[in-house]
Amino acid sequence: MAYPSKKSADNTAIQQLKSDLAAGTVGTLYVFYGEEGYLKRHYLNQLKELCGGPFEAFNTVFLDGEQVSVQSLSDAVDSIPMGSEKKLVVVRDYKLMQPTGDLKEYLPKLLAELPDYICLVFYFDTMEFKPDKRLNLWKTLESKGQVIEFAQSSAASLIPWVKRHFYEHGKIIETPECDYLLFLCGTSMENLLTEIDKIAAGTPQERIDKGDIDALGSRVLEATVFELTDCLLEKQYSKGLLILRDLFDMKQEPVAVLAAITKQMQRLYGAKLAMVKGKGESEIAQILAFKSAYPARRLIQNARRCSLDYLRWVQKLCLETDLALKSNLPDPQRSLELLLLRFAEAAK
Repeated sequence: MAYPSKKSADNTAIQQLKSDLAAGTVGTLYVFYGEEGYLKRHYLNQLKELCGGPFEAFNTVFLDGEQVSVQSLSDAVDSIPMGSEKKLVVVRDYKLMQPTGDLKEYLPKLLAELPDYICLVFYFDTMEFKPDKRLNLWKTLESKGQVIEFAQSSAASLIPWVKRHFYEHGKIIETPECDYLLFLCGTSMENLLTEIDKIAAGTPQERIDKGDIDALGSRVLEATVFELTDCLLEKQYSKGLLILRDLFDMKQEPVAVLAAITKQMQRLYGAKLAMVKGKGESEIAQILAFKSAYPARRLIQNARRCSLDYLRWVQKLCLETDLALKSNLPDPQRSLELLLLRFAEAAK
């Protein structure tokens, strides 16, 4: 079995961070944010290893956002590292763009004059970070540090990563099956690790196929809605209702389910319009911001079954259902079941 080769990430900021850390170069200031928790933790752990040295407990300080004050920051920054060139200070979930009290004046000055022996990381885990590029504080962050967004990766960069992790379990998975796995289980690396472990453990043979993924993988909402709309377009309305009720049994909120159905119908409409104008698979995938080719191919197949008039009509039905849900009707699940029945009527 050949070992899959590694591919570099396509994110420039992450690439720069990766190169710096590989060379043992640690900056003085970082902002880590974004939805890909796996990568955030991975690079924070690398910083810990480089800064910690033989006295990691002394050279690593963690502050939660609610603990941050002028005193706590100055205590963390002013003390020099022991047995290492760098000391790591991690501030988690602090409203960096909205400092209050004494920090409003202290923080910009601190960031502009950080000592060389400090590596200060503002780490956003449960809190969303919204850069405000109008502020002088933002200009300081950009000029003195690295602001890195860890967004979910594209399929092109994830496929080699998925293959490597299956290889570590002694399994082989080919590119089409990787593409299907990303469609079915989503592109969160954190979630994919769990799915890879589960599928590898439950598959006796060396090679992973689509049936193994279907049998053992956990579908994200978007993949389930794909299946639901497939049923509607194939006039399998009873099966579509069963899928919808399964979503409710899994405690999916009706508003979230409707949003996913509406998004899928909008994509179908967009794909149909693109096809009418002669656009191909790759162009449609780019227009609709798909991260892999598999859902684009599947969407094009479905769009061929629909007329533009039908797709315009279902947009109207989705909007009416959205208004009904926001009117605090007593049975939102019933409203969604009614939507599927109206889809069926429109198809006639």
